Amino acid sequence: MDHSQSTLASASSDTGQTTIRASVLNEQVIEVAPGWVTNLEHALPHARYRAIALYDARGEVLHCTSTDFGIEFRQALNDALDAFVLGAARESRFLRGDGTRTAVMLALRDLHSALQGVCLLIVEDTPPEDTDPAARFLTPAVQTILTDIASEVAQTLHAMPRATPQKPKPPVPLPLEAVYAQIREQEVVLRVQQLVRLRKAEGIRRFEVLLRHMVDGEETSPERVMQTAANHGLASMIDRRVIGELIAWLHRNPTVWKRDPPAFSVNLSDAAVTEPHFINFVESCLQKSGLPPGLIGVEFSERVCLTHPNEVVRALDVFGRIGVPVAIDDFNVVGAGMPILDHPAVRLIKIDAELTTHALEHRLTQARVVGLVQTAKVMGLQTVAKRVQGGDHSNWLTALGVDFVQSFEASPPVGLDTLLAPPVGQTG
Repeated sequence: MDHSQSTLASASSDTGQTTIRASVLNEQVIEVAPGWVTNLEHALPHARYRAIALYDARGEVLHCTSTDFGIEFRQALNDALDAFVLGAARESRFLRGDGTRTAVMLALRDLHSALQGVCLLIVEDTPPEDTDPAARFLTPAVQTILTDIASEVAQTLHAMPRATPQKPKPPVPLPLEAVYAQIREQEVVLRVQQLVRLRKAEGIRRFEVLLRHMVDGEETSPERVMQTAANHGLASMIDRRVIGELIAWLHRNPTVWKRDPPAFSVNLSDAAVTEPHFINFVESCLQKSGLPPGLIGVEFSERVCLTHPNEVVRALDVFGRIGVPVAIDDFNVVGAGMPILDHPAVRLIKIDAELTTHALEHRLTQARVVGLVQTAKVMGLQTVAKRVQGGDHSNWLTALGVDFVQSFEASPPVGLDTLLAPPVGQTG
């Protein structure tokens, strides 16, 4: 490869060795296998690389030559790990980015074909006509090196001594006003992810609204700010911002909902669902907005339904009165007997991804999914399966009667403004 166009050489060949970072539970740093990345670079076919990274099977960083990994690539990594676990014969995946930029993910399997991680390449020169940009990288030489890396990862991480955990230093509490300011001033952007209808019948387009934060002009996960808010009992402040931003966007763009109205669902924190003043806020906003019923819905976890059933029923009563459809997220076997499933405001359940992802691996898990889908049918509720791969997995869910799938592979998140273009068909 042309090292004049690579950002990788300085990160690996200067020392001739690769650094492996252990997980949060084991914060030791060790150095193993001199020359791994250098050998891999020389073996890879000619291409313009922006970055290369190695991850273990849990998604922990083993080696990374750049911090320029957008959130879309992180989600693609999670999906790749799931796909490689589900399909022992699957060795590669790819995700197209802007222009000719592509994320190529190669499985790291040891000599026993056990998945030990993923090699992620960001390639800048993928021809648009290339139907499988990952295939050219799976040469015999590359596969041999990937196997060596996987075997070494397995041996090294298994042999790592456990460090005595240090007592965490007590956090310095932020003044409450500083937390308020941090939440208020944080620049946010909304994305939407479409629920893909498994049957091709006509129907309302359904979207989940996803929150992203802007830091130095780059999109980042909202987890840090959300955790700060939750620690200070202010999680509903973020939910208020999402509701407000969505209503404002819909007012600016009435063409999105005037003729063929979609349905948007905002994922609420547990705290928001149990706070009467937040529920009153949603009611007030929607009544003043003049938006049609059903345009904006909400979803919240099965967990809060089980831990705070009285507060949830009061919230459902308000949502039902003002025309806000409700979805129950992370739905599991425990929640199948909840009386609230019979509440008219509840329209949809999203089955716990841990069940749907592994349904074809274990008969007991498969039986649980079948039971949940049948329960939903009897109750007149629609069902969503999350983090679904294609092929046999999708076909089985379709035959079972699941209504929608929601996954990065089926429908990656997009900006709200992309909905301003006329919809192509009715797929969700």
